[in-house]
Amino acid sequence: MNAEELLQRYEAGETNFSKQNLSSANLMGADLIGVDLSHADLHNATLVLAYLNRSNLTSANLLGTKLCGANLSQADLLNANLRDADLQGAVLYNADLRGADLGLAVLLDANLIGADLRNVNLSGADLRGACLKGANFREEKRCYDGSNLRGTDLRGADLRGANLAGADLSRANLAGANLNEANLREVDLSQANLSETRLNGAFLTDANLSGANLSQASLRDAKLNRARLSDANLNDADLADATLNAANLHKTSLQHANLYRVRLNQADLSRANLKNAHLVEAVLIEAYLGRANLQGANLTRANLAKAELSSALLGGAILTGTTLPDGSVEA
Repeated sequence: MNAEELLQRYEAGETNFSKQNLSSANLMGADLIGVDLSHADLHNATLVLAYLNRSNLTSANLLGTKLCGANLSQADLLNANLRDADLQGAVLYNADLRGADLGLAVLLDANLIGADLRNVNLSGADLRGACLKGANFREEKRCYDGSNLRGTDLRGADLRGANLAGADLSRANLAGANLNEANLREVDLSQANLSETRLNGAFLTDANLSGANLSQASLRDAKLNRARLSDANLNDADLADATLNAANLHKTSLQHANLYRVRLNQADLSRANLKNAHLVEAVLIEAYLGRANLQGANLTRANLAKAELSSALLGGAILTGTTLPDGSVEA
């Protein structure tokens, strides 16, 4: 079937074009709202600025397809092959992309608000400036694996409130992205670039952030209980009121970080660099600070009851009103 025949039959009221071969077809700007192209072969087709709202593209082959500016809002793209597809500026509002392959796809400035992205492969995709507010990436046991976003470029992306629980974002570039209130439970962000990222109120319980770059990131009121942050860079990060109980911060760099009223009960801060960090009213009950560098840190009114500080470096630290490991309060 060629593009002209498809458009004529669609204009006549036909909508079912399942399993049709439309490879390399030119459907630029076509109005195909509600069309059924499930299992169709559309690889290398041109659908730039096409209207595909509420269309059925289940298991369609869209390899290398040009979909710049296309409207795919509420479209069904379950298990579709969108590898190497160009979706720059495309609208995928509330689209169902479960199980789709978007590896190496271009999604610059795409609108993915409310999209269902469970078990999606976005490895190597370019999502710079994309809006993924309220998108669902969550891992469901026995149902969907966590989404694969390994190495994905998400610089400046809007992921506010997105559900990324269990997703693989290792080595992803999220510099300057907005992840406020996002669900990142058990997510893999090892070696990821999160510099200047906004993670205020985000849920990062049991997340893997080993070796991640979080310099100048904002994590105010974030939940990081049992998170793995060994060798991570949190220099100049803002963690005011964050919770990191039982977190692993071995060899983590927190120079000049704002840790005002942070909760680090039973956290492992061995060999961590907290030089000149702001730890006013921080709670570090039973924390392990073996060989930690706290030189110049402000620990005013901090609680270090039962903490291990015997080998920590405290030169120049401010300890006014600090509760020490033995329970005494520094004058």
